[in-house]
Amino acid sequence: MKAKVLILIAMFMILKTQPSLGQINSEDLSRIVEQARLKFKLPAVAVVILNSKEIYLTEIQGERIHGKKNIVSVDDYFHIGSCSKSILAVIAAKLIEENKIDWNTNFFKVYPELKESSLKDYMNITLEDLFLCRAGIKAYTSGDEIFPKLDSPSQIIRYDFAKWLIQQKPEPKFQEGKFEFLYSNAGYTMASLMLEGVSGKSYDELIKTYIIDEIGIETFIGFPNRFDHNQPWGHTISKNDIVIFEPENPYKLPELLLPAGDLSMKPLGFAKYIQLSLQGLKGSDNFVNADSYKYIHFAHKGFSLGVGNEEMFGYTFSGIDGSAGTFFCRAIVVPESDFAFTIMTNAGSGSGQMKAVDWITMKIVKNTIIGGGNFGCNEKRLLTSYIKHLAISGLLSILARIKVRSKLTGKCFEMPNVSYT
Repeated sequence: MKAKVLILIAMFMILKTQPSLGQINSEDLSRIVEQARLKFKLPAVAVVILNSKEIYLTEIQGERIHGKKNIVSVDDYFHIGSCSKSILAVIAAKLIEENKIDWNTNFFKVYPELKESSLKDYMNITLEDLFLCRAGIKAYTSGDEIFPKLDSPSQIIRYDFAKWLIQQKPEPKFQEGKFEFLYSNAGYTMASLMLEGVSGKSYDELIKTYIIDEIGIETFIGFPNRFDHNQPWGHTISKNDIVIFEPENPYKLPELLLPAGDLSMKPLGFAKYIQLSLQGLKGSDNFVNADSYKYIHFAHKGFSLGVGNEEMFGYTFSGIDGSAGTFFCRAIVVPESDFAFTIMTNAGSGSGQMKAVDWITMKIVKNTIIGGGNFGCNEKRLLTSYIKHLAISGLLSILARIKVRSKLTGKCFEMPNVSYT
């Protein structure tokens, strides 16, 4: 009898700590993805389910271009939007481990020549403040902000942008020695600039050195069809229409905000990045030390260093969302369960959220973390709250409300009905 009890306890622990292996299979996932594509009229969807040791399931369906018979493949790129922010945080952690910078490094220690022209309000901002969106920097998330007219060459244009930003009045209040939280895409430009300054490498070079070469993840800066017309094209989906963004469409992320979210990766490449994070959160060193991953994901409750986090169902989650309006990317990580999944699609919405991705998320969580059992109102409410929490944190997109098309205006651009979130 005692032996039977011990066996039952062991089985319970296995199910609790490895829900992904026991509750969803390739047929389940294929059905979920197909239902989502039909229900929400998605051109293409790629979903990967993994643990710290293996890629457990991969499902990719659909078309690179809506209405065309060019089938998407696992070798195609998807734009990951603001998920790029967590990648920037991992690069920062790498440079910290190389003793080139620290989370508490002051911005003006890296760029002392800018101190004289800056407002005094910014004298104490640090690298971590910029990642936490507590540096007082203008947001560039509403779509209404006007970019400064800068005639600088591309090599220094973001440097000149930062110089201009620290001359502007802070938007959030300053209380108890810190600025209040204000999600700022421009803040990540300044964070990147600090990393560029201490490493002697441009943002492009940091991506190539650490992400492409050292980790081995194929990465492209910009939308996939700018890299190759045969790659997936972006789309925006509304109730009555699907707008296709061809390679010649002038819409792109402004160069001044590029470090905040303009990377594209293949589904398995992005999954590999998330797997490295999961391994670190479970205590294994890889590209950076395990402690660095834990600090990035969970040092600060709710919104940490480019990553959202929450507790529910008795588990600790972390998550990242990214969308520049024409693609959508999500990753959810559950360290205690040795479980993570990624969702990528070549479509965005006009509302700053993506109901299709939320729907897929619910289905996966129901069949894994919840254990395939009774997914009641309380569980739905909690998970919906977490998804909304990601949105409030600003992770859902950089440019999320695109209704029709864009047009360039000089070195800046205009987009009707755009909201950066």
